[in-house]
Amino acid sequence: MNSPIAKSPHSNNCVPTSLLILLDELIAEILSRLPVKTLMQMKCVCKSLKTLISHPSFVKLHLHRSPRNTTILLLPDWASPAGIDLSVVPIPISYLLESPLLMDHYVPHYLRLREFAIHNDPYYLLSNMDCYQIVGSCNGLICLRGTAKHDNYWFRLWNPATNSLSENLGFSENRLRLTFGYDVLNDTYKVVGFSAITVKVFSLGDNVWKDIPSFPIVPFNLRIYSRLMMDNGVYVSGTINWLAIRDMTNYKWNDITIEQFVIVSLDLATETYQQLLPPSGFVEAPPVEPSVSVLMDCLCFSHRFRGTHFVIWKMMEFGVQESWTQFLKISFQNLHIDYGIGDSLAYYAQLFLLPLCVSESSNTLVMASNQRGLIHGYHRQHAILYNWRDNKVEQIATNNNILWFHTKNYVESLVSTS
Repeated sequence: MNSPIAKSPHSNNCVPTSLLILLDELIAEILSRLPVKTLMQMKCVCKSLKTLISHPSFVKLHLHRSPRNTTILLLPDWASPAGIDLSVVPIPISYLLESPLLMDHYVPHYLRLREFAIHNDPYYLLSNMDCYQIVGSCNGLICLRGTAKHDNYWFRLWNPATNSLSENLGFSENRLRLTFGYDVLNDTYKVVGFSAITVKVFSLGDNVWKDIPSFPIVPFNLRIYSRLMMDNGVYVSGTINWLAIRDMTNYKWNDITIEQFVIVSLDLATETYQQLLPPSGFVEAPPVEPSVSVLMDCLCFSHRFRGTHFVIWKMMEFGVQESWTQFLKISFQNLHIDYGIGDSLAYYAQLFLLPLCVSESSNTLVMASNQRGLIHGYHRQHAILYNWRDNKVEQIATNNNILWFHTKNYVESLVSTS
């Protein structure tokens, strides 16, 4: 840092200014490596610590130091008599990987199940925040969609680590899909509202909706019911990205060619679009749509291949076509999957896998599956754990109704909701 964040608690008129600046930087450097919970407690110790920890420069420094790709947001549905009752719960990836193994004589010997459960904590219930849906997660802020009243739609921001919740924002009479991300250039967070013909942007800097040009190519899931259902685009590197298909007038999947696939990318700073092509190794249209996701802070493109493999590509440098690199090519045989992959199956009976996150330290990929597979007595959606080093596969067995396809990346932060 080039300037002191805040006056040090050890300041003394007898101490040279240069030493005070060094002390401030040293204190900030040490504190920036502490977890949010500890820092929130330290804010109560004295005014100078509160000032330092609350300073925007320190908040950014702490976010930069925070470990990435270690936590995800899971959405269990508690299904109350009134209907859907969702929670948004931060879960360390290690908790999934280290859950106890389940011994079940109904399970084949080659399939390992890990028993996993989420407790119903009122703190994470969306209904307790007058909300019903998660829009997105970025830098520790979770954007939630509020319950509509009298055709008035709104959202709010929540930081579960600091226990802060914004006021209701973005009131609109238009029921648009929403997505959420960070405008790096202007240092502000933005919510994008969109439909097939309309795109609006709400900036938390000026708190107003602004019309921008509509999509150059309409995202796939706005044209047809998608397996991802609420796939509202993925955030990475200051952009929101959607899978789209060119010249898609009448939906006949077997007629689509690989030349029609494209990724539509909205730059949140310039509020303009660019079109990214899939990797050159994507050579034939799969029986179900590919997916666009984010793993290890990289844009990813994944697809089924010839009924035998699931392939994941990473764009190592965002926006650079030549940087597409094959990350994993996993055979269904290694995943112990022999269901939902036949060419004769109807579209909605086909297997669909979605990469959710990666544990680099454990060499493990976590995926969502729309098929129950070999797990009986559990909900249809489930998660698969694949260790590419040992070529080992496990499944998550849970009696919670977790909406795995709505899983979001998450990092604890001090970022303010206001």
